[in-house]
Amino acid sequence: MFQFRFQTAIALCIMVAMPAALAQRQATSHNNEGVAAYKTGDFATAIHYFERAYRQAPDSSVVRRNLCNAYQSEANALALNNDYRRAVRYLEKAIEVDPENASPLIQLGAYHLRMDNLNPAIECLEEAITLKPGDLTAHELLGQAYYRDNDLSSARAQWDYVLEMEPDRPGLEAKYEKAFREESVEYDFNRWKSRHFRISYPPGVPDALRASVFSILDRAYVDIGRQLGGVYPPPPIHVILYTAEQFSEATLVEGHVGAVYDGKIRAPLTDADGVWLETRELERRLTHEYVHVAARHIAGANIPWWLNEGLAETLSKPLSEQDVRRLHDYFSQGGELTLASLEDNQINRLPAAELRLAYLKSHATVTLLWNRYGRARMVGLLRALGNGMDYESALHATYHRNYAMVERDVHAIYR
Repeated sequence: MFQFRFQTAIALCIMVAMPAALAQRQATSHNNEGVAAYKTGDFATAIHYFERAYRQAPDSSVVRRNLCNAYQSEANALALNNDYRRAVRYLEKAIEVDPENASPLIQLGAYHLRMDNLNPAIECLEEAITLKPGDLTAHELLGQAYYRDNDLSSARAQWDYVLEMEPDRPGLEAKYEKAFREESVEYDFNRWKSRHFRISYPPGVPDALRASVFSILDRAYVDIGRQLGGVYPPPPIHVILYTAEQFSEATLVEGHVGAVYDGKIRAPLTDADGVWLETRELERRLTHEYVHVAARHIAGANIPWWLNEGLAETLSKPLSEQDVRRLHDYFSQGGELTLASLEDNQINRLPAAELRLAYLKSHATVTLLWNRYGRARMVGLLRALGNGMDYESALHATYHRNYAMVERDVHAIYR
């Protein structure tokens, strides 16, 4: 997933005191106090003084820019702690104070993108480019917003420009190639949208199967939202459906992967032999991927692999008798997969047999936490992660248990 941290490189202007009215002298004094606070990194105090200066000298371009910069810096500090909602409010103030400045618009667009608010992100970034044509960060972010909105040709147009100006832009060539690959697969797909989802699917999908998919997704939106305490991600949520061959071509994943979520839900409708999947299997896969959407809405990107996948497994299917037998065998043979080793998304690159065990251990762990401690604790864990806590600290703060203790609890059930 594309991530963006606004890097503050904001030069404040010290307003020269002028022999004028008392209000002007006070504005100068407050501005200078704000500059001093800003230089120490005390942005809240800087904002206090700049706001006072702004009230006394609202036409001063220096005061407006300084106040705008302070709002941006405070927003950046909040974003570093994953508090994007408060950060957005400061940026909206920055834009109001300094409307001809593209910088807060770019920053705001990045944060909306981070929160999956695609339409506001696109609006901010398009306006920023109008104010400052050629800004490579704005063009790259706008391309990402278009990509997330599944407007692949517009995304590639933005990234084409950036790569023309800066061919070695880190990571952008790979994004461009991914968008090109997906567009070549999906160019003739049909489109359908509901209140929450925008769904693309290949020609030839039977009407009954298409209706089942739409029903599954709408039901998942309601059911998973309720199970997670009233969590309903903003639309549009993009879902791309393929044949198995198209899915492999577009995603480049191995054949044992049933579906993926990479900011969009992607799933095949057929098996490797071209046979349409049964409704029950489609429901399991689509519900699993939708749980990722909901979990991300709470925790953002700060979620360990074992929790992300374990929660998706727990809420999309129960542990089967065969799963329980495999867990007994795994623990009796001294299985060594630890939660710490299952934090990183690179786990997805494990060989199929090891990956199945990683999923199974994660499923068993989250099922234990969910059943023993309840929904509210799980949502609390996700919110703690969303507030920027590291993985094990968030677990301990929510459940008063560390990794080793939880692993012992799981082992005790299946030994």
